[in-house]
Amino acid sequence: MNTARILEIGRQRLAEIGPGSEDIMTWRTYLTRYQPSEQYPDDAFAWLTCILALAAVEKGNFGVGSILIDHAGGVISQGHNEVFHPYFRSDRHAEMVVMDEFEDANPDFEKPDDYTLYTSLEPCPMCLVRLSASNVKRVVFAAQDMEGGMVHKVSDLPVFWVELLQTRVFRQARCSPDLIDAAHQIFLLNLAELNAKIKAQ
Repeated sequence: MNTARILEIGRQRLAEIGPGSEDIMTWRTYLTRYQPSEQYPDDAFAWLTCILALAAVEKGNFGVGSILIDHAGGVISQGHNEVFHPYFRSDRHAEMVVMDEFEDANPDFEKPDDYTLYTSLEPCPMCLVRLSASNVKRVVFAAQDMEGGMVHKVSDLPVFWVELLQTRVFRQARCSPDLIDAAHQIFLLNLAELNAKIKAQ
């Protein structure tokens, strides 16, 4: 893993988060001061997804961030939820943003075992199915989403998807408990407000 490069990307993304609400600035300060630990193999990746999640909140989107890494730990695609900004797109979940960019740039992609998708939050049903059908074999999430996440409820899916999921790895990140909590808390920052907007449409 190229930790130095991960840290560089994270610092760049943090610098792009402008003055916002007190909550946003509190989490920006926290993530700026946080030092990913080698004790946790997924810590740096989870940290970067949390930064992207905070960037999503700052733009008025759901607080979820995602990255796709190669076998050497290099970030080859990154993004965050874009459901509301720059304009309403119901499909622009963080994982969708990353996979759209990657698949559009790599139409002949045939090496699924070389890539891992990290996301700050357990994938929802839509994203779980998309990722199950993709060529990415490993999906790692920081925080569980007991209400909206689908990984812990895969047995509720139709048989085809359950069988397909058995060829993939979906697991929680081996990162610090502090980062798991950060991912969860960032997601909650504007969740109620945005859920109300969705319901009102």
